[in-house]
Amino acid sequence: MMSEIKSNILGAMLSFFLSIALFRLVIYIMEPTNYARAVEASLGVTTGHPVWRTFQSRVLGPYIIKMLSFELSDYITAHVWFNIATIGIAAFLSWRMGRKYGGNDQSALLGLTIFGLSVALLLSPPDLYSWDFIDIIVFLIFIDLVLSNASPAWFLLLFIIAIWNRDSANFIAVWLILDALIRFLYARQQKPNQLLPIPFDWWRLGLGLVCVGIGLILPELLKQNLVIEEMAPKLYPNSLLIPFSASYNTAFLSNMQLLKESLTHPNFQFWFIVPAFWVLIARLGLELVLRDAQRYLALYLVQLALLVALQIFAVFNETRVYLILVPFVVIYAVLLSHSSSPSNS
Repeated sequence: MMSEIKSNILGAMLSFFLSIALFRLVIYIMEPTNYARAVEASLGVTTGHPVWRTFQSRVLGPYIIKMLSFELSDYITAHVWFNIATIGIAAFLSWRMGRKYGGNDQSALLGLTIFGLSVALLLSPPDLYSWDFIDIIVFLIFIDLVLSNASPAWFLLLFIIAIWNRDSANFIAVWLILDALIRFLYARQQKPNQLLPIPFDWWRLGLGLVCVGIGLILPELLKQNLVIEEMAPKLYPNSLLIPFSASYNTAFLSNMQLLKESLTHPNFQFWFIVPAFWVLIARLGLELVLRDAQRYLALYLVQLALLVALQIFAVFNETRVYLILVPFVVIYAVLLSHSSSPSNS
């Protein structure tokens, strides 16, 4: 117990300093002008003037910042401290997951280091929004629940909170559906001659389907009832994300062109790191699946679905969108390092 308390104190201290360091990096990379635009984008969600219509359903972060601004004198100050806090929480969760699934402070430090390096790698101007760091926290908790074999009720609670941040919460619902199916298929495979019918987890499947329905309806209701004016047509008249006022902006074709350019026309912005990051996370996840498909396959399929969704709905070189994948990199590195260490071989 005492060693765990000491580990938590050490992790909290390191997470605090890392959050300050990463936020300083955010300011240096974004520059004050771009950061001010990010603050305005967050504030616009609370006033019904989102940059993009799709942003209007991402109310959790902007409204928390709005509440903090009543105590901290203005929205931009609240925004700064909110980002520092969310980075710090995500960093500490990475430390805790490293210790929990790696078994010691060395694995905790690995998790924290992978988190810091991944966030630093994926920072790029001009945009970074309050919901991006919340996504990291949500999926760190989600992965912890998966690996802990938590009750479906915990996933429902996480989904109910996360859907107010971003519709990426739908991937939690997708996991519930996939997990129910994969559990059933593996049970049949392991007991092919069983006379009694193998029970199917209809509760888990039904909960996943209900969450998918909520995840599709609630964001649309928020957009329809809260949007006063979408600002993007005025701010970015030549944007690749068209059409304006769409529920979901798509950029797949332009992304394929940018992907081709990143591989055939290298420059000092090193955009080839984006497909390299895709390959890295896909390869690490596949390694885990090959070791224990029953435990990790549903999680890996969710990660692949996230990657595909990002190619369709996000912009290739807006690397902050890949922050949602950082929790997968953290846990993959911890689990693979732990399982391959001499003491566990």
